[in-house]
Amino acid sequence: MRPDMPAVDSARSLREEFDRAFALPPTLPAPGSVNLLTIRMGAEPYAIRLADIRSLHADRRILALPSPMPELLGVTNFRGQIVPVYQLSTLLGKAASAAPRWMVLVQASAPLALAFEAFDSHLCASADQLIASANLVGHERPCEAVHTANGVVPVLAVSELAAQIEARTARAVLELPS
Repeated sequence: MRPDMPAVDSARSLREEFDRAFALPPTLPAPGSVNLLTIRMGAEPYAIRLADIRSLHADRRILALPSPMPELLGVTNFRGQIVPVYQLSTLLGKAASAAPRWMVLVQASAPLALAFEAFDSHLCASADQLIASANLVGHERPCEAVHTANGVVPVLAVSELAAQIEARTARAVLELPS
């Protein structure tokens, strides 16, 4: 606010600017850009493609269940549907440093959620920010990454993780005693 502008005029101009922003057509992302969520597990940053998830949630109650799968935290309820919740850090072979506060409901053939410690931001990455690398530190297989203001961040292959979980779950069900 300018010191020479009365508060009433300042409030009016702010309101008009706010209203104008809704009258403008939405800005579309540049061709080839990708919407990502940046998250953290411990001190390690990761990214998740927005197209790979249905929704983002914080502080959901998880009902613990006994399981032969150490990464299964339990189940939670999403709009009347019981969904298994998996600890993302354990799925990636990393030690969990804190209880996960956040989770994403994944776009998969069967409902499942991935839990992690911290949600950092939404990022619309341009095509030139995305990289494919076979030698990102700490990754055994080729993976995608994105250049951010904080450096290179691996992009998680959520569909691959979901397929691995579904395959392990199917095997575990087959191994149950009759």
